[in-house]
Order: sequence, then structure tokens, then C-alpha cells
Amino acid sequence: MKASKKLSYGQSNFEKIRKENYAYVDKTRFIEMIENEPNGYHFLIRPRKFGKSLFLSTLFHYYDVCSKDDFDTLFGDLYIGKNPTPKRNSCFVVRFSFAGIDTRSVERFEISFNRNIEASVKEFFNHYADFIDANYHKNLELQFLSESGKIGVSAITNHVFNIADKHKRKLYVIIDEYDHFANDLIAMGTNLSRKQYKELIWANGIVRDFYETLKDGAQTIVDKIFITGITPMMLDDVTSGFNISSNLSNDLRYSEILGFTEEDVEFLIDECGIDRSKITVDRKFLYNGYLFHQNAMNRLYNPTMMLYYLYKTDITNGEIEELIDENLKTDYGRIQMLLNKTDNVAKLVKIAENGSIPTRVTARFSIDKIHESKNFLSLLYYMGLVTMDKDENAGDTLLKIPNYSTKRYLAGVFTGKTKYWIEEYK
Repeated sequence: MKASKKLSYGQSNFEKIRKENYAYVDKTRFIEMIENEPNGYHFLIRPRKFGKSLFLSTLFHYYDVCSKDDFDTLFGDLYIGKNPTPKRNSCFVVRFSFAGIDTRSVERFEISFNRNIEASVKEFFNHYADFIDANYHKNLELQFLSESGKIGVSAITNHVFNIADKHKRKLYVIIDEYDHFANDLIAMGTNLSRKQYKELIWANGIVRDFYETLKDGAQTIVDKIFITGITPMMLDDVTSGFNISSNLSNDLRYSEILGFTEEDVEFLIDECGIDRSKITVDRKFLYNGYLFHQNAMNRLYNPTMMLYYLYKTDITNGEIEELIDENLKTDYGRIQMLLNKTDNVAKLVKIAENGSIPTRVTARFSIDKIHESKNFLSLLYYMGLVTMDKDENAGDTLLKIPNYSTKRYLAGVFTGKTKYWIEEYK
């Protein structure tokens, strides 16, 4: 009997998962698909806790030149290890994440955004220290010290481009949570926050400068860019300065790039040696139901929800007191602000009472139009609070609540209106 592997609940570091005996659901076939896309610059929008960071970590280790000697250990038994692509382990990879940006004022944002870029670039230089000319590294450190965090984002990003060019390496750019600060501004729900957003994103704002610099780099040294987030709210504003990307979010071919199929869950149960007799709930009812294209073959589990349940089942011998992962309840403020409009409340009540609502999912929209009916419902879809369904008779796209866990989540948002949402699990 083979030794059981560990559940990767709470883990998003691909290298750690692969080297420390965690079970890994193989999504690497999508690496090959993305590399073969005619456009090398991609957006992917998925709800929170859906595996975005782990997929980005997988991309990093696959393309990172420093991971070349670990290729067989990390990828050997996976799809991409058996079908390697021409660009594996050939790039310098620079990673940005815009979580935790200070949005309390424009001034604080600009300082925080700059420091975030600087930290990512320092990480890049430290990671590739053995490849990079020591003088370049030293000069950059001196510049950091002398400018006290006031280096322009374009200058520092171009410095990375120049380094990659000098060392004859193509650059792979990864951006996680590109819209995190915009979501924070939604939660504030004030005129000031909208004014801040316009100053930062539009015209000559600092965020626009960053994406325009990426666009310029894509003409020369930047080979691939992969950007993830929760909502498409910034796409219109960002892509007006970065209009070279393709959006994979609603592409049928990529509907299963993140999330677990039923087959994936069965694989995890087997790999981790979980006693099936301890699984006493209807897991589909609790955690399944997500659909990212109305013609997709399989409905998906939120991976964090499913890993939470399997983890709790394993450590409690099946005696679980709380079936809903509390870590998912972090977007209350944003949703409650949106529900300030009575007609939006009515739409959610209609979904609760009728089971679904017909609409068309909007591919992108700006912060100024977030309250419009179709955009509000689309935002709920992108955040994973509703999901796609299909009316087989009319052929319309419908949106419905995907599962009981999400219904419980929405009950927490609906202060005083829980009668529409709560039903005891039986």
C-alpha cells in the first residue's frame, strides 16, 4: 500500500506541495494551451479561493530558469512533464501581487504601490542573483536607498526589462490580484473612493503608467504576461493603456483551468487515504455547482471549500461542527455596499425565491457602471456568489446560487433578510 499524501488545504506554493508530499490536482495541461495561444498576454478572472495563486506558482516554476534542475521532481509525473513545451525553464520571471495596497488616500496609495513594485523587483534580483551582473544589482540597491521609495514605477520596471535584455533572457510577467485595491475602493463606497480611483487609473495615474510600461516591454523583451483577479471591473480602464491582452475568463476551453471536478475530488480522497465511510454529507449540495461557461461539461467545486471539508473530515474522524470555511467570508463589506440599492436586493431575493434569474454576463465594466443591473449581477457571478446555468427550453443564460455554502454566505450578508436564504442542511 502506497503512503498517503497530505491535503494541500491552505497551501499555494507549488514547489512546497510537490516536494513535501502534498496531493496535487494536475492542471498543467493548461500551461501547454496558454503557451500555444497566438497572443502571449492573458487575463483570468475567478472567484476568491479558487486556486489562482497556486496556478501562478506553477507557472513560475515551469518557466523559471532557476528551476531547471528541479524539472523532473516538480513536473516529471504531471501532464506537462510528459509533454514539455519549448519554453520550459527558459525565462526570467517577475511576480507582482497587488494585495495589501493602502487605499486610504491617493498619496498613501502611490507610496504603497511604489513600494510594492520595489519589493517585487528586489525579490526578482535576489532570485536571479547568480545570473545577474553584480554591478546592476548594486546600482539598483543604491538607487533604492538614495530615492527613499520615490522611484517611478516605469523606471524601476524598465530596469528589470533592461536586465533581462542584457542577459538575453525573455521575461515572463505574473500579476496576482490586479484588482485588489479597486475592490477595496468598492467596499468604501464613497465619492472620495471613486475620485481616488480615477486619479490612479485614468490619464497619467500611477497604475496606468505601470501597464503602459508593460505594453512597451511586450514589444521587445516581455514574452508572456499572465494576470489574475476577482472581477473584470478594471479591465476597461487598464486595457485602454494595455490593449494587447486576451481574456480567458469566459472561454469554454479554459472553463476547468481552476476548480475541482468530481474526478479531481475522487483523486484527492484516494491520494490522501481519506476514509470514505466518514464522508457523510452530500458534498455536491454543499460545495459543487460552479460553471464558467454555459456549455462547459463539468460543474466544479470551489477547491478551498472542498479541501476544507476533506481536511476537517480527516482530522475530526468525520465529526465536523462547521461545514462552511470561515475564511471565505471576507467580501461582506463589498456586497453590503452594493446592496444599498433596493433593486439590487430585489434581484438577489428573486434568485433565492425562483432559483435563478436570466441575464447576460458582462465581460467587463468600469467602476462608474457597477450599479447597473446587468453589471451588478455579473459582479456577483465573478465573485462566485452566483454561477451560470442554462434554460434548456429558451436557451437563455441563467444565474443561480451554486451551492448551500454560498447560500449560507449570502445569508450573512443579508442582515434582517435571512428568511429568504437560510434552510437547514438535511
